Amino acid sequence: MSTAGLLDAVQNDDVIIDCAVYRDGVRESTEHHTSALEEALAGLGDDDFLWIGIGNPRTDELERVAETLGLHPLAVEDALEAHQRPKVERYPDHIFMTLRSVSYSDDDITTHEVNIFMGKKFLLTVRHGGPDLKDARRSAENMIEPLSHGPTAALHAVVDTIVDRYEDVARELETDVEEVESSVFSSEFSNDSSRIYRLKRETLEFRRAVFPLRDPVERFATTSMPEDARPYFRDIGDHLARAAEAIDSIDKLLDNALNAHLAQLSVQQNEDMRKLTAGATIFAVPTAVAGVYGMNFEHMPELSWSFGYPLVVGLTAGVCLYIYRRFKRSGWL
Repeated sequence: MSTAGLLDAVQNDDVIIDCAVYRDGVRESTEHHTSALEEALAGLGDDDFLWIGIGNPRTDELERVAETLGLHPLAVEDALEAHQRPKVERYPDHIFMTLRSVSYSDDDITTHEVNIFMGKKFLLTVRHGGPDLKDARRSAENMIEPLSHGPTAALHAVVDTIVDRYEDVARELETDVEEVESSVFSSEFSNDSSRIYRLKRETLEFRRAVFPLRDPVERFATTSMPEDARPYFRDIGDHLARAAEAIDSIDKLLDNALNAHLAQLSVQQNEDMRKLTAGATIFAVPTAVAGVYGMNFEHMPELSWSFGYPLVVGLTAGVCLYIYRRFKRSGWL
């Protein structure tokens, strides 16, 4: 059996392990089972490394891989819990990194945790739901020269793929915010407050995925990584900065849209109250006249006058028309 490795097919329910040895940036294959891990590690040369991908692992599966790679138990526990804040932790012989992949659909942001272990001779990714990382692996494999620098290049490929998606989600959010703004300032009545609130909640979830990652990536770009790898992580830092700026901008736009929507509701209520007041004032005149004649007084001279009825009706209508014209000129109607 070859010492180079590809472990693509250990499948229990939705668990898939994909592992390959890279020699001078070129992928090599071997039998598809976890027992080949130790043999693959033992056969690594000075410039070779092992890239392992696990999706939705059970505890025993991850612990078996962790024992083979010599991973710290606290990091393994964090990787299993899948409710970690984005972070980077250093252990004696490997780095543990947690970040979140983000997807967006129908005003709903969904995040899934991705945990990464990077040692001198290996990179292990542990994914809990969300899209797979095959695109990151294929992208890295198409660039043989970077992969020849070891697991740091694989780490960059994974993080870069996830962070690039942040900018895509930010653009989709901005499009929805523009729709909300158009709806808020349209002439048609719409109930936008619920959608604005939902978008703000999703923006908060997006912020929790992006903002904690900026400091670790900044350290990667300045001190934590080899000199030749730092420019690649500076590029990721730039993408994170743009995503963070977009999130701040979206949040402010949503605040402004919500304030504008509430202001419009207040203006509309004031206009409705003015119309109701004007209408009540107009109808107060005939109500008062009807109230007087409804009291059945005996000594009312106009009752016996043939023009009394049309005179009272005409006078009442004239006063109502005068009040209506005054309200119309003042903008109350």
